Amino acid sequence: MNKTYKLINVTLGVLLSSTLLVGEVKITEDIASITTKHKGEEVTIERIQDSKHRLDNSFTKTSRECPPFCIQPMNIGKVKTIGELEVLTFIESMKDDNSLILMDARTREWYKNNTIPGAINLPFTMLKKNGKYINKILTLLGGEKRDEKWSFKNAQMLLIFSNGQWDSQATKAINSLIEIGYPEDKILYYRGGMQTWQILGLTVK
Repeated sequence: MNKTYKLINVTLGVLLSSTLLVGEVKITEDIASITTKHKGEEVTIERIQDSKHRLDNSFTKTSRECPPFCIQPMNIGKVKTIGELEVLTFIESMKDDNSLILMDARTREWYKNNTIPGAINLPFTMLKKNGKYINKILTLLGGEKRDEKWSFKNAQMLLIFSNGQWDSQATKAINSLIEIGYPEDKILYYRGGMQTWQILGLTVK
């Protein structure tokens, strides 16, 4: 009887292990992955399938000196703050809507290291009110300058992010745009940024 009990336990253990090994790490119960274009290449965004995977980069850190790495506010003016599922929906919508821009507000070095697929790099340092390239940038974002004043009637919808809750690069970019007059309802803020994106095992490029 004891041998039979042990055999049943071992068999159940093997079956359970096999089930866990083949289990899919989905984004949601209904979504396994999405696709997008990044620098002309089709990319599949999904979660890392190894359920034992752990980050081995700087995003594992819990504490950084403040300043400059201070906790950022959840809300910036009337700008809407969103999470990962909303970011993924935005990326999906970009396929058929050229007025949507996923914007990595970090400096060039950060962007080159890795970013969210589909993002363009527009560093916060280039968005200062009297910056060298600000007029050209605002024009590319749908702005139109009339008599020294900007009209944003045709402004594009921006989804802005940086490294995460402790990083002010996205916050600075958003505040600069608001100061210039960019419509707050045309800006979305992904506060979780690269750290939360990678903690969830989502694809980076």
